[in-house]
Amino acid sequence: MSRTTLFSIVRQKNFASILNVLHLEQVASRARISALTGISRSTVSNIINKLEKLQIVEYTNAYRDRSSVGRPGVSLRLNPKAFYAIGVEINVYTSRAMLVGLDGGVIAKQDIGLNGRADPDQLLATLAETAEQVISKSGTDRERIIGLGVSFMGLTDHTKGIVVRSTSLPAWNQINMVEGFQKRLALPAYVENNANAMTLGEARFGVGRGKDNVLGVTIDEGLGGGIVINKRLYMGSHAAAGELGHMSIVPAGAICHCGNKGCLRTLASESAVEANAIRIIKTGVKTLLRDRPDVDQMNITVQDVIAAARRGDTCCKDIIVDAGRYLGTGLVNLVNVLSPELVVLSKDSLPTFELFFEEVKRTIAEGAYAGKLGIPDLAISALGEDAVCVGAASVVMDRLLARHEM
Repeated sequence: MSRTTLFSIVRQKNFASILNVLHLEQVASRARISALTGISRSTVSNIINKLEKLQIVEYTNAYRDRSSVGRPGVSLRLNPKAFYAIGVEINVYTSRAMLVGLDGGVIAKQDIGLNGRADPDQLLATLAETAEQVISKSGTDRERIIGLGVSFMGLTDHTKGIVVRSTSLPAWNQINMVEGFQKRLALPAYVENNANAMTLGEARFGVGRGKDNVLGVTIDEGLGGGIVINKRLYMGSHAAAGELGHMSIVPAGAICHCGNKGCLRTLASESAVEANAIRIIKTGVKTLLRDRPDVDQMNITVQDVIAAARRGDTCCKDIIVDAGRYLGTGLVNLVNVLSPELVVLSKDSLPTFELFFEEVKRTIAEGAYAGKLGIPDLAISALGEDAVCVGAASVVMDRLLARHEM
């Protein structure tokens, strides 16, 4: 079985529609597939039989169709070993490549020593080599790899394959990442924002598995957001939906890298916490941070602030609580508009600190307009550092099927 066979199959609308249901639902009966696609049961059965012979779909006892009445239907799923996709992540801290199955399972992965601040051309070349090493290490037939999804910190244009704008990594602005990977790997490539990729990964295969509507938030040097509605990424008309970090929370606040004032990124990101800690030190207020040997160089990290807060430092606890309150305020606005079932936070330093997490949770609970009925679950990423690459790999199948389903 080769990717060429799959590409040929999905050019047929009914095949693409059925595969898309199994991709989104993960498991479904023939009756469920027929109901969701509008394709007759007999046609669904004929197509499923063909896909089974090609070993693209398989039967599973892991799930029974909840939508069926009476005797449960036999469940089907995509064969996780039929095809694979590569997920790539580039951020300010690290870069990695990962081989992922159709069920979101990680087959092999490898981090590299370069991060997003490296020369773009050098990093693309290194990541392409790393992707080849991951394929080789896994022993996977290259013909079963359907493409590569690359995630990046910033606004991306998935139709052109470029980075439109990144406040964290401006050297990548207008770089065509898709072209860079395609010419080096001879595989279809797609680009996606890292927060979108994390949200998709968690919604499909992580803590949001089985839920239709999920909000995701990445909190690191910057702050990003992703929106999944009815199991699909919501992109908006310019593929710019979910830019939570640039939601204006304090109109007369600090100037953000984007040029606006009071963006959530300046209030609730790791860099915002670090900036507030440095400001506190400069005022002469008593804080454990002043005991650091390198305090004069102002080399304060978010981990330093969290450590001091854990030791009872009032100033640091206030900084963390303020950041959590600001993030909760931004999320309340989205919760009241979108009414998601779940809000998932990236597994980074701030979200995993209970003081921050509980303040976000409290603020959402107080501000949700629909009261208890409108309060979504709040959770930390279950996939952790794998979430972004898993989501980026899932984008490959999304784009492949979306091209032919309509």
